[in-house]
Amino acid sequence: MWFTILAIVSISGIFLSLYILTSLTNNVSKDVYDNISANYVKNYKNRVLKKEESFQKMLVTLESNKFLIDNIENNELVLINEKITSFNEKFQKNGFQTLNLSFYPVLNQISQYRNSINSVIASKAKAFGIEVLQEGIFYIYLEPIMKDEIVVGILELKEEVHNFKTEYLRDDLIFLFALEERMLNKLSIKARNGKYKELIDTLHVEELKYDGPFTAKILEAGKEDFKKMIDNGYSVDDTYFRSAQKVSDIDGNVIGIIVFGETVAGSSAFVNIVHNMTKTVTTVALGLVISILLFMF
Repeated sequence: MWFTILAIVSISGIFLSLYILTSLTNNVSKDVYDNISANYVKNYKNRVLKKEESFQKMLVTLESNKFLIDNIENNELVLINEKITSFNEKFQKNGFQTLNLSFYPVLNQISQYRNSINSVIASKAKAFGIEVLQEGIFYIYLEPIMKDEIVVGILELKEEVHNFKTEYLRDDLIFLFALEERMLNKLSIKARNGKYKELIDTLHVEELKYDGPFTAKILEAGKEDFKKMIDNGYSVDDTYFRSAQKVSDIDGNVIGIIVFGETVAGSSAFVNIVHNMTKTVTTVALGLVISILLFMF
């Protein structure tokens, strides 16, 4: 009887110790994953800030171009368009394929402008952010050109959001932009039809511009895993670590989600170390339980 009681107490102690060990390991893993996810978001915000600063510097340079500004002030649209075209040709020649400069005249305005441009005209203040336009999804910078405290025109510098994918790849990271379904109608038929596919629920991705295996793994994991990733800030499996961030446009409306990620298998990243540590502790704990039970009985 004493042996039975001792055995029960011993086994209970072993299970309790293993439970505490496993719980502590899982808690450490969660803290690490939370930290990595937070760093993803911080890294993204820093990249966006650098993008804004870069656009601002380019527009400051353009505003120092006397020929361009004089013609804007005098509403010489033909000469303005010729100069804008020459700038865009230089962007193309220097490898900035999706960077584009546009001008919106305010004097003798003959067409309706979108909300973001009208807001800049009304506020006389610059604006920066994401916007879904007919030709795609862009980071845009709008700069009002003033004469005698009156807005005479708007310079717009824009670049495709998808360009961030290349920046992330250089750091062995993955960037995926998923657009809300209700925003698809803002794209032109040419920019939309046959190019976007459903990711999860109302989210769609431009198929050719994003990592196939990464997108496929999200689809394989399913809606519940995606929801957990949004709620918890991250998800991890044997292939990828993923984190997500909701994205608002220049008017403050949520238009989609950015999913960040990196590979786990074969990686020397901290994600892989933690992932392996969790699996190892679980395996060792299970092995110890089986070994002790076999020894006692």
